[in-house]
Amino acid sequence: MCIRDREHIDKVKKYLLMLDLIVNCPERYESGKQAEHIVFSQPGMRYAIAKALVYSLMQDAYFASIPEADKAYITGKILDDVKGRMLEDIVLLEVRKTAPSTMEAFKFKFDTGGEFDMVIYDEKENCCEIFEIKHSKEAVPQQYRHLIDKQKCAQTEHRYGPITEKFVLYRGGSQEIDGIQYQNVEEYLQSLA
Repeated sequence: MCIRDREHIDKVKKYLLMLDLIVNCPERYESGKQAEHIVFSQPGMRYAIAKALVYSLMQDAYFASIPEADKAYITGKILDDVKGRMLEDIVLLEVRKTAPSTMEAFKFKFDTGGEFDMVIYDEKENCCEIFEIKHSKEAVPQQYRHLIDKQKCAQTEHRYGPITEKFVLYRGGSQEIDGIQYQNVEEYLQSLA
């Protein structure tokens, strides 16, 4: 990428930030580094972009030649993935907006792979809560595999103090499974206000 392109990108990003259309919610890594994580404050924008890309894909000659069932599966997976990322961004953004100044909310990624969709770190109490955020109505053990990973939890506690709660936020009913709090995401967001 040439310098001029970078300057244009930086200028567009600056304008979008000034208009509150995007927010930087940094990602943190086990190694200590941080990376920029841009979140659309208007999640419908991301979905509209994804739908436009799916429409563009539908116009592709090769894609048009595959069976209808495969097309439906592929486009459905793309849009479901986008909905999942949108939900993660919505929750992270809302928590960051409502959290007191002594708390931080961020995505935490592990160098060996995997992540917690959100960590809420209480600087004052030196403790944290860890979250997986799922765009699903079903509760299945695969959703909380990272929350029960002893090594990932130990690495998180080393940096952010004891883990006080483990949550899966999802679209189903609130319940507890294997010591993991499953909470309805809508109820969780309403409790932030």
